[in-house]
Amino acid sequence: DVRNSLEDVNERWGGSLSIRVTESWREEIKDWQDSGGLAVHLTMYGLPINEKIPEIRENDVLVIVGSGKVSSEVFDMVDYNIAVGNQPHSEVAALAVFLDRLFEGSELEKKFSGGKMRVLPSKSGKKVEKLED
Repeated sequence: DVRNSLEDVNERWGGSLSIRVTESWREEIKDWQDSGGLAVHLTMYGLPINEKIPEIRENDVLVIVGSGKVSSEVFDMVDYNIAVGNQPHSEVAALAVFLDRLFEGSELEKKFSGGKMRVLPSKSGKKVEKLED
């Protein structure tokens, strides 16, 4: 399952990816906002990402990526509906673009601690270094 895959990635490659399964997305959004965080929904119908990302960047963010038909309630509940382009797009692509804008590209240089291996840059082929405990 997805949870086991994330735990495996964290163990082998480092980092702190997490997933939480919830019975109520409404409660999840409300609890996040009540704790002071922003809820951001990625959609092709929202406000332009480049205009709003500076405001969003200053906060803890819960990112909501829907697929298919998203309830109008989501659009009403969130702090921002953000457009990653105004054409249909993949949810994974929208999340990737959003995170890249949020972190201003710095995520590409991030070093993750706690892993057992890391990828070494290579012009061709795969190079992986095993790390000592």
